[in-house]
Formats: sequence, C-alpha cells, structure tokens
Amino acid sequence: MKFFLLIGGGCGFLLSFGAGLIAGNDLMIALRDGAIGCVAAALLMRGFFSIYMGAVKDLAAGRARERMRKNEEVSVN
Repeated sequence: MKFFLLIGGGCGFLLSFGAGLIAGNDLMIALRDGAIGCVAAALLMRGFFSIYMGAVKDLAAGRARERMRKNEEVSVN
C-alpha cells in the first residue's frame, strides 16, 4: 500500500506544481499547491487501493467457495 500512496502523492505533486507554474503563479504558491495536491492525491490513491483490494479479496473468496462446492459435488457422486 505504501507504493501506491507514494505514487499517488508524487503524481499529485507533479500535476499541481506543474499546473501552478504553467498558470504563471509564483514559485512559493506553486509549491504550496503542489504540497496540497500531493496529500489529496495520496489519500485518493489510498482509497482507490482499498476498494481494489476489497474487490480482489471478494473475488478470491468467491472462487474458493466455488472450488469447495465443486469438490463437494464430486465427493458426493
């Protein structure tokens, strides 16, 4: 999860900082906006990763239940 948090933070910083510089903002204002974008994007990426991992766990549990059900059917026959 740390990897995705770092990737999200880095991308958020670069996008916010770059947009601030392109918009013609002062360097300090662009850095402030980059820091805010870093935190916001990192939290968003953390939330998306949690949703993704929940879906992966549900998928794995569903496949395991399906395998158990097939094994029970084979053992009954």
